[in-house]
Amino acid sequence: MIKTVPAEPFSGSPDLFSESINGVLFPGHLQLIPGLNEVYELELAFYESKILTDEEIVRRGAYFARVGERPTHHTLICSGEALHLPRYSSARLRSFFETKQFKTGYATHGLFPYRGKFHPQMVKALINIMGLKPGDTILDPMMGSGTVLIEACLVGIRSIGIDASPFCRFMTQAKLDGLTVPLEPVRAALKHCRAVFQHFQQFIGEAQAGAKIQSRPVFRSFEEPGADYMPSAAVSADMSGACKSAAVRNFLLLAYLDSAGYSERSTRNSHYDQFCSILKRYLFAAEKIQAALAQAGLEPSHASPLEGDARFLPLRDSSVDGILFSPPYSFALDYLKNDSFHLQSFGVNMNALRERMIGLRGRNPRQKLDLYKSDMEMVLSECGRVLRPGRLCTIIVGTNDKQIGKILGTPPGSVPGIDEMLVEISIRYGFCLALRLARQVTGIANTMRTEYIVVLKRE
Repeated sequence: MIKTVPAEPFSGSPDLFSESINGVLFPGHLQLIPGLNEVYELELAFYESKILTDEEIVRRGAYFARVGERPTHHTLICSGEALHLPRYSSARLRSFFETKQFKTGYATHGLFPYRGKFHPQMVKALINIMGLKPGDTILDPMMGSGTVLIEACLVGIRSIGIDASPFCRFMTQAKLDGLTVPLEPVRAALKHCRAVFQHFQQFIGEAQAGAKIQSRPVFRSFEEPGADYMPSAAVSADMSGACKSAAVRNFLLLAYLDSAGYSERSTRNSHYDQFCSILKRYLFAAEKIQAALAQAGLEPSHASPLEGDARFLPLRDSSVDGILFSPPYSFALDYLKNDSFHLQSFGVNMNALRERMIGLRGRNPRQKLDLYKSDMEMVLSECGRVLRPGRLCTIIVGTNDKQIGKILGTPPGSVPGIDEMLVEISIRYGFCLALRLARQVTGIANTMRTEYIVVLKRE
């Protein structure tokens, strides 16, 4: 029998519960964005409140909904329906974008489901706490889906992104284009969806479930102004002239490649139906962000997505004001396998590209690990060269100690995480550790559970 003990009268201060943790951390006139439920988010919000003025929080804050009675621009950009999801979307997918409304499902970040990208809201906060101001230039030497460049555009920071994958370069450019793309020709393309689909189908091919087909390399020069990727059948009176825009072409092509990816993974809907649904979602995202930018009086700043090698940056010494990137988690993800259809559409030699991709080089796990270390040493050396003294380089990387421990034949807890490895290397190239924050990883917990925000200062 369990004995109960009478409760003692509460002897603490009666005011103990009168003030919330938010009231302790933040001034009363700052209202936080809904859904902040992780410690690292509160830490970043706290740094924002200390570094930014009230006016700067309104214009570029990531974690605040209002400053007094004024809504922040982040609130304006994120409010309303996050994405125009098709009616057959699962309840789980709808719930994800509802709960992530202020974190990831806004602007053009939701275009194309690229694996391994990080939260845009977190990137915006990091740009702020790194002390970057309008007119400064930030570099992402492994830009992936272009999250850093899009967020920099939204807060007035010039940006340069580099990636070894030509598809990543294209994808980033198309998502950047979505911030300013002429909307009428996109609406007209949706009206003529069948003709547009058939045009891309003719030149690229149609993806089939479980089969990554070899495609015709016709879109290698997608950015050339003279190239015409629009089908003549779709060039009606409401599309003529504007459909020659490179931004429109990029936008439509990304929607087609996105639909091809879905068709590879599922037979639930036809490729054509997927394309129409995705193009409608893309148009909704472009209309929403452009309306929010107009309401806030914001004009996106300049961004330069480039194809290149992070180990050999095509930049002058001391030419950038900040660096923010997420390197591969060693070889936890095979980015090329996921994007093979799209890369083939650009005529890419997959084997040659694999030899340039950090984290994918090597014939066996041990060789891959050794090459990853040597490649990341070259990357950090280049970061130290191009970053101005006194400025910050932020790296977001998972531990991946399970895979490393297995390769080395030791328990995972006894091997240093990738974050520790990178800090150790960076010290040799003029950096010191300024800040290290942990955040929980979801979706690949069987590979890694924690990733770290590592902020390095160039001494």
